[in-house]
Amino acid sequence: MASSTLCLPNMMLAFHVLLQLVWHDALRPGQSFVGIQRLQAVRDLLRGAVPDLALRLTSRPLHTGEDGVVLGYWAARGTHTGALGPDLPASGTAVSWEGSVVVRTRPVSTPNSSTPGAGAAPQADSAEAGEAEPASQQTAAGAALEGVEVWWSWDPVFLFRQMGWKECPPAKAQQAAEGTDAGAAPTGAEAAEGGAEGDAASKEEPVTEENDLCLRTAAAARRAYATEAEAVEAAAAAVAASAAAAERVGESAEALAAAQAANRAVVELYFHTYNTGHYGVLDHIVDPEYQYDGLLDLGDKRGRAAMSAMMGGWRDCVPDLAIGHELFVAVGGDRVTFRWVIRGTHSTPDSKLLGVPAGGAALHVMGVTTLTLRGGRICRKISHANAAVTLQQLGAARAPQLPGL
Repeated sequence: MASSTLCLPNMMLAFHVLLQLVWHDALRPGQSFVGIQRLQAVRDLLRGAVPDLALRLTSRPLHTGEDGVVLGYWAARGTHTGALGPDLPASGTAVSWEGSVVVRTRPVSTPNSSTPGAGAAPQADSAEAGEAEPASQQTAAGAALEGVEVWWSWDPVFLFRQMGWKECPPAKAQQAAEGTDAGAAPTGAEAAEGGAEGDAASKEEPVTEENDLCLRTAAAARRAYATEAEAVEAAAAAVAASAAAAERVGESAEALAAAQAANRAVVELYFHTYNTGHYGVLDHIVDPEYQYDGLLDLGDKRGRAAMSAMMGGWRDCVPDLAIGHELFVAVGGDRVTFRWVIRGTHSTPDSKLLGVPAGGAALHVMGVTTLTLRGGRICRKISHANAAVTLQQLGAARAPQLPGL
C-alpha cells in the first residue's frame, strides 16, 4: 500500500504513514482528517500563523503499548506573526502550547532497513531518555513502522487566548463582526463540534446505544456492577491484581500482557464510577498523591478529593452524563490511554460548568486521556480537550473560525 514518510518538525519522530492516514486533531474534535493532503492543511494553517513554529518531544523514550500504539508528549512555541483565521489576526505575541500524540502503527516489511524513504522506529535520545520500556514492548532495532491513525491532542484554548481570542457569546461575536461571515453565529453543526465521524448525530438520527459507541461503552460501564458494594469489592480485587502484576512486569512478554490487562481492569472501574457516581470505588483505585491535569480547575486538590471533584464537576452539572471510550489501550506497564467521549445536557439548576450557568445545552465533548498507575492505583491523569468548542456548546463563546479545515 502506498505510503510516505512523516517527520514531525524538530520532534525526531519519523515513520512510514499511509497516504490515507487518519488524523484526529483537537482543533476539530469529532472530525477526522484523512490523507496526507488534509494533514498538510493543518500544518500550513499553524505555520502560517506561527512561521517560526518549533515542536519538540518532551517524553523520551516514546511509550509503546498494545495494538501497535505509540504515546508521546510534545511542546510547541513560536511567534504569532500571521493570522490564524479571520478571528485571530497577527499579534506579535510569543506563544507556547503542549499536548500528547498517540499513533497507531503496524510493522512494515522491508528487505533492507536502509532503503531510502524507509521509516525508522521511534528512538530514545540518550541525553534525555528516561527509564526504558520493557524489552518485550520495544520495536526491534531497524524495524520500520507504518502510521495508520494519529490522535494529536491538546487544548487549543490556551493558544487562542495567547493570540487574543475574546470569549464573548455567539450573539455578541456576531455583532462585533458587523454582519460579516466571520461573525456569524454558530450553526447547529458547529455547536456540536462540526459533527462526529461515523456518528449517527451527523445523519440527524436519534443517538442510541446501538449506533453510538460512547453511549454503548458508557452503558456497559454502568451495568458492570449492580450496586456500589459490588463495585467496591471488585475495585479492591482489581487494585490488588494490578499491584501484583506490576511487580512482575519486566519478567517476560506474558508478564507485561498480564499487567496491562490488570491496569485496564482498574480503569474500567474508573469509567464505572464516572457513569454511576459510585464514589466508594475511588477509595481503592485512586492513589493518595493522585494529580490531575485537565479541563477543570481543581485548585490544589490531590488524591481521592481531586478525582471526586473532577467527576463531580461534570456529574453535578450534567445529570444525564454518559462517558464512554473509543481508543482504549494499555501503554507500557503502568499507563492506560483512551479517547473519551461525553454526552449529556447541562441542565442541573443553579449549576455552573466551566463557569457557565446551566441553560440546557446539549454537550458532545471528547478528548484524550492517559492515566498512570502506581501499585494498582491511579496516580496521574493527563487529559486534553478543546475547551473553546465546549464553551461554544455551552453558549458562552464562539470558537475561532479555522478556514480550510
